[in-house]
Parts: sequence; structure tokens; C-alpha cells
Amino acid sequence: MPTTQTNKAASPARLDVRLNAQAKEKIEQAAVACHQTVTDFVVTTLLRASEDALARHHTIHLTNRDRDLFLAGLDRHVRPNRALRKAATKFKRQSR
Repeated sequence: MPTTQTNKAASPARLDVRLNAQAKEKIEQAAVACHQTVTDFVVTTLLRASEDALARHHTIHLTNRDRDLFLAGLDRHVRPNRALRKAATKFKRQSR
């Protein structure tokens, strides 16, 4: 894994973490194994974990039954009610 250079001028934010000695030692060993500084290793690993967590959060998992109900709802030809028309008008106004 390539080493990432941390630019102190571009990264003014800090993240302070408390952890036990065994966890710190393991993180330091992993950073060495990846040929990275501890800071670069932690930032890279946390960003990857954050992206994975957000992807899982933004993904909807449906059962087959739920999928079928959803698709059936999309296939129904129902005229929009007053509340939906009002919401669409509000959305269009805010999107400009």
C-alpha cells in the first residue's frame, strides 16, 4: 500500500482518541506493515470504514415481498393527490 503524505497546512482538524495500550501497539504494528505512518494508517483506515458504513446506511435492503410491493406501487396508475402536488410544487420552487 502506498504511503500517503499528510500535509499539515491542508489538514488543520484533529481527532483525539483514547485507547488501551494493546490496541495502540496493534495499530502501530499494522502501520509499519503497511509502510505508513501511524497517522496516515489511522486516517486511511477510518476513512475507508466511514465510507463503508455510510454506503451500508444509504442502501435499502428489501425482502422479495417488499420489492414486489414497491414495484407494484410504481406500476399503479394513480393520479397525484393534493398533498403530492403541493410537495412537488414546493420542491420545484426550492430547486431553482
